[in-house]
Amino acid sequence: MLASEGTQEMHLFYLRSFRLKNPSVIPRFFMSDKDHAQMNAIEIVYPAPETRLLLCWWHVLHAWQQHFHINEFPELWEDLKRWIRIDDAAAFEAHWVKIQSEAPTSMVNYLQKNWMNATHLWSAVARRGRSIHELSDTNMLIEA
Repeated sequence: MLASEGTQEMHLFYLRSFRLKNPSVIPRFFMSDKDHAQMNAIEIVYPAPETRLLLCWWHVLHAWQQHFHINEFPELWEDLKRWIRIDDAAAFEAHWVKIQSEAPTSMVNYLQKNWMNATHLWSAVARRGRSIHELSDTNMLIEA
């Protein structure tokens, strides 16, 4: 686990040191809570395709929850929780159309600006084909 709230330089130092001392250890996945310093360092030291960067679903949903009143839009909240787990690309796109039709404009704009350009980091569509040991969808257990 990388320290949270560290600088990119600190993460780079740690990851480069680890890789230098353990050249045969290439993590297949890293999971982040969308800490950009962490994500940038991971992508520099362990670039794709040798390592994949994923976002923790708990943190993604928590970020989304901060941008609208879930009590006022309970159906939307349930749809967002379902959407993140859809692993079929066509069904994912159809659900996005549904979300756009029921969400407030500000929420749609937020999702388009901050999340739709990086669905490969959080959508289940991009998480297909992982082994049983790679199926974690959250980094909360490590944080605990």
